[in-house]
Amino acid sequence: MTPYRHRRQHVGHRFRYGISHWKQHRKHEDHHHSARTGLITRRPWLFAGSSLVVLIVLGFLVLGVLALRSIIKAQHTLDSARSTISVALDNRQQLTSAAGRAQAQVDIDAVEQDASSAYITLHSSLGLKVLGALPLLHGQRQALLQLVQDVGQTATLGNGLLQRVDTLAATTQGLNISIPQLQGLQTSVSSAHHQLTTLNRPSGGLWGPLGSARASFDTEDSKLAALLGTGSNVLSYALPLVGAAGPRLELIAGENNAEMRDQGEVLSTALMHSANGSFSLDHTAPSDIPLPHPVNVAMPAGTQAIFGSLDPTQLWQSVNATAGFPLSGQTMQAMYQQVTGTHVNGVIALDVPALVSLLALSGPVTVSGIDQPVTSANAADVLLHQLYAEFPAGDQTQRHDDISAVARAVVDKMKTEHVDLAGLAVALARDVAGRHLLAWDENPSYEATIVKAGGSGAIDTSEADRTFHLSVQSATAAKLDYYVTTGIRMVVSIDKDNNAVVHTYATISNHAPAGQPPSAQLGPDNINSFTPGQYVTRIYLWSPKGSQTNAGVYESGLVLNETATSVLPQQHQTVDFTTVIPNAVRNGHLSLQLVPQPSLEPAQVSVQVVGGPDWNVVGPSYVTAGLTKTLAATWALTPR
Repeated sequence: MTPYRHRRQHVGHRFRYGISHWKQHRKHEDHHHSARTGLITRRPWLFAGSSLVVLIVLGFLVLGVLALRSIIKAQHTLDSARSTISVALDNRQQLTSAAGRAQAQVDIDAVEQDASSAYITLHSSLGLKVLGALPLLHGQRQALLQLVQDVGQTATLGNGLLQRVDTLAATTQGLNISIPQLQGLQTSVSSAHHQLTTLNRPSGGLWGPLGSARASFDTEDSKLAALLGTGSNVLSYALPLVGAAGPRLELIAGENNAEMRDQGEVLSTALMHSANGSFSLDHTAPSDIPLPHPVNVAMPAGTQAIFGSLDPTQLWQSVNATAGFPLSGQTMQAMYQQVTGTHVNGVIALDVPALVSLLALSGPVTVSGIDQPVTSANAADVLLHQLYAEFPAGDQTQRHDDISAVARAVVDKMKTEHVDLAGLAVALARDVAGRHLLAWDENPSYEATIVKAGGSGAIDTSEADRTFHLSVQSATAAKLDYYVTTGIRMVVSIDKDNNAVVHTYATISNHAPAGQPPSAQLGPDNINSFTPGQYVTRIYLWSPKGSQTNAGVYESGLVLNETATSVLPQQHQTVDFTTVIPNAVRNGHLSLQLVPQPSLEPAQVSVQVVGGPDWNVVGPSYVTAGLTKTLAATWALTPR
């Protein structure tokens, strides 16, 4: 209660005249404020309650500051850990050498330490403990601690895998691979893939930076899990391929990128023997031995309709015309057995870019019939140009297709010199992605594993109803694809019925020199071409499964259309196709993918989604890339 005061009362007035005067003030105050007695009696509680609220607010502010300081400190360490993981995913080349793996080991150790430090900081934070006890904040605190634990577990798994890879590399002599160590690595990769899959947790309901951090980790975790899933499948096939389940015999088909079918034309073969982790190649030879009759491999109706006239079951030069390598591999197995009487367990096709990758690991090799060492720098020029230019047209007896001979020399050199298996694996994975290295196996279980690993060459194994594949194939008896490049431009609009109308423009540029005399490389063959350097080509576009095209044929799991054109030296020609994809936009997104043709120079691609009068494209509408691997792109769209 506020004491009663006289108007203009001096300080100490109530006490300067003694106790009696003080009592008069007190009596007057009681009388004057009698009507406010209830307020007076409650006011001490009100003051106490207000003080308590202030103290609670201050307490929460202090706890919040402590919690925020702990979170900021932990965030710095988590950002460092996430950055390290991202760099490792983007720079897998680091893992291809012992020195690179040693540095990766240091980096991953740092991630483990960062995660451990962040967990200790957060778990011991008084502010987080108290605030986390509140129902509204409990889930956020638990999610934060879980995120830190997941980062640490990822680092621990990475450490274990690096140690496995180092052990396998150390116990490998040449190309004699330790089967127990390879089996151990496959088991570890499979287990790590499973564990990482379980770490991908929903970020919904998490607040602000925590939700963003969770989503960022899940993105990296998904990438890593996908890589390990593919790695597990590759290792599952690598084990029988190196003879872990008994001796095997593989046909090596050398594909020539200077005369393209869907892949390079098969002009040479070799046999690869494998047993108990050891390899050898022999019987390298041109594949020009004629078959007396077609082999007994059933051609699907679409394949027969489009490619049957090329005799793909009798001519090695035509066996790769179809985009479906599983069919080509099965056909090559039967063709080789008819010619030689030898049964092979599978077929591995590799072209010149794949050889370049192997030469980068092995170093230069010397091959009979080639007057200079073959290196990763000159292999394409030597094999696809110089050997053709060296001898006159019609007199190529001294020159035979040496792709398989170079492959044999590379394998022989790798057997006597140490080649890092991780480096070999990364190189092969890159070539598989570009379809420069493909495999088929007669064992259905092994073949299924190859398909899962992405090495089958099939074009319909993933998102078939959203997949395109363009193939430019030579129609002349010459080697002009060495000079040819392809540009692909796709323009996509969405109509009111949610159909995607896709216009595909393929531009074929012929960089062959003009005004040259006839030659084995430049032609002409005087059947389809009549001018040296004239490139006559058949162009095939595989459109998505279920799409609508003009006179399309179902082939290799997609819808195939074809056309043809002729391109003179130093000129270019453009052809176009139209494809309609029903039910194009799903859940507000349009997704497309384009599978590469394994040409010497990757096609340059641009895809533009214009939306049309009924749709808006959210974000960038253009995607451009060199088609070194399957291009997958997604656009967000909203109705107008």
